Amino acid sequence: MPVGGPRLVAVLGCTVGAGQTATTLMVADLLASLRGEVVAALDLNPGPESLGELAAPRPALKVRSLLAGPGGPGKPTGPAQAGHQANNGHQPNGRGRLDVFAPEVRGDGNVDMGDQDYGQLFDAVAARYELTLVDPGAAAVARVLTAVDQLVLVAPASPDAARSLAMTQEWLSAHGYDALTANSITVVNGLSKRTMPHAEQAELVVRGRCRAIVRVPWDDQLAKPQTGQETTGSPGASAAASRLGQLRPPVLQAYTALAGVLVAALAAGPRRRSAP
Repeated sequence: MPVGGPRLVAVLGCTVGAGQTATTLMVADLLASLRGEVVAALDLNPGPESLGELAAPRPALKVRSLLAGPGGPGKPTGPAQAGHQANNGHQPNGRGRLDVFAPEVRGDGNVDMGDQDYGQLFDAVAARYELTLVDPGAAAVARVLTAVDQLVLVAPASPDAARSLAMTQEWLSAHGYDALTANSITVVNGLSKRTMPHAEQAELVVRGRCRAIVRVPWDDQLAKPQTGQETTGSPGASAAASRLGQLRPPVLQAYTALAGVLVAALAAGPRRRSAP
């Protein structure tokens, strides 16, 4: 499905431990695989269990390499480049790939980037990738939300899910993101028989106030550190693909549904940023 040019998607957890980073990685990798194209993921949430660490043993690329100009890691080639430049939508070019980028981190643990750097970063991924998912830390959220085309809100199926979702939506509304929120996709993570009542309470908060709700069942594999041993049978399989191959079928189906809903939202919605 054509998405109408380069698109930027923010995945935002409503509380600590919501599954923001895992959701970013799983969906980005699925999109790369299913669409047969190169997808980017920006790790703007440094710290333990960051996107770059979750994607290991595949090393995260440095943001400075992306900002270096033409010929960077994600520069499209062949048919994909022609389709991208003409904004003709999705043109599969064979095997998909996920490029994960991480910026330098200051001594205080925050991303070493200013407002101008963020703008240049978003321009760079728009020039090289059709789809980019962003995993923002608290310090990056405001800068990211001003640039994204689509928002995915992630909440855990826990007792505080409804409250955290309500507070997140109130914050978004207070800062002028009503349109982004209304078209957002809500993910309720870690669903089980025990947590179903908490998930239903959370869904009551957002029902009618977002584009779609996707339930993702609990899976022990998402809570385990990646060992680096590939299980997909492909010698070149990425760490993310290996992790996807270990998921229970209902969980993989849920992430696939999320990827489909996300692409449909991007295809139907207006583009907020233009490719440079």
